[in-house]
Amino acid sequence: MKTPVKYFLFIALVLALGLVLASCTPKPTETVAEATPCPECPACPEPETCTDTAAPNQEEWAASAHADAAAEAFVHWNEEDPKEIPVYCAKCHSSTGFLDYIGADGSTAFQVDANSPIGTVITCDTCHNDATAELSSVKFPSGAEVTGLGSEAVCMTCHQGSASMVQVDESITAAGLTDEDAVSDKLGFTNIHYYAAAVARYGKEVMGGYQYPGKPYDAMFDHVVGVQTCTDCHDSHSLELKVDTCVSCHEGVTTAEDARNIRFAASLVDYDGDGTTESTYDEIEGMRQILIKALQGYANEKSGVGFIFEPKVYPYAFIDTNGDGEVSEGEAIYPNQFKAFTPRMLKAAYNLMFVTKEPAAYVHNPEYVLQLMYDSIEDLSEFSGVSTNGLVRP
Repeated sequence: MKTPVKYFLFIALVLALGLVLASCTPKPTETVAEATPCPECPACPEPETCTDTAAPNQEEWAASAHADAAAEAFVHWNEEDPKEIPVYCAKCHSSTGFLDYIGADGSTAFQVDANSPIGTVITCDTCHNDATAELSSVKFPSGAEVTGLGSEAVCMTCHQGSASMVQVDESITAAGLTDEDAVSDKLGFTNIHYYAAAVARYGKEVMGGYQYPGKPYDAMFDHVVGVQTCTDCHDSHSLELKVDTCVSCHEGVTTAEDARNIRFAASLVDYDGDGTTESTYDEIEGMRQILIKALQGYANEKSGVGFIFEPKVYPYAFIDTNGDGEVSEGEAIYPNQFKAFTPRMLKAAYNLMFVTKEPAAYVHNPEYVLQLMYDSIEDLSEFSGVSTNGLVRP
């Protein structure tokens, strides 16, 4: 028997109604756990008060030339426009420039990449950093490089001057001069700069003085075992001479000035020909005065212009207006500069400047500087009226 269609329609309607009723039935409420309250955070501790504790060797450094913020070495550029230290000075006259030179700022080592700001001195960080800890070689103005060094490499990086015989020859070439005795106003003093201790110490190896062709010159000066490096003799923070180290061999040395009275027992020679075997310092000074006389005699003969030397005033060489051979009032001024050098005179004058600006050459390498001066006097002698008779070349 067939099921009536109406029956199926009824069943479908009932099912549909059930679905509608089911969708309208409220769902059971979900249980949500209550969040655990945050524990109360402890109060931050009060910051500790910083104590003004001095760095090691602070007092020694503060009293040294490296810390003298008022010194000409650090304020020379304060009135420049712009107020900054040029790259060729910044390496040694600015902490920023030194760190740039050794590559401590991430730049290429052994060059200064930019002018440095004024207002810095040589601080702890200048000498104590990762780059200086690895520094073991020094490049000199001549192009020579000394390698395998220890901590003295930091000192030598600046105490090497800024010129050499290479720069002297370059200036002569730039002036277009081939005649040794040709007077030219294009030549001027080549200044090695100040305290070139490393140049004296290493002698012919770094060509710091003007070394004449065919002449032998001393190399690095060996002192004694245990007294060879910069910091063997000088306190690295105060920069003062360690007098107690000297007195262990040199009796009577109680101050730095007393060191000028030392004479090496193995070298009792009258180098300057004055009839006395005096201290090494005095032998060098005696030879230096003879060199000045030789330069003056040569200048009078070849250019007819009197020459006087004043190492404390730029440009160092001046005209001897009254002909007395001395620096008189009003002579050591820029408008009165000496501009009658010849190549021969310039070489000898450079050696004079080197010996004058390295006042401790008597201990750093005395024989090297005596050799330089003797050869300069000899080279000038044909025209200067000053010979090497009575002088002794080491």
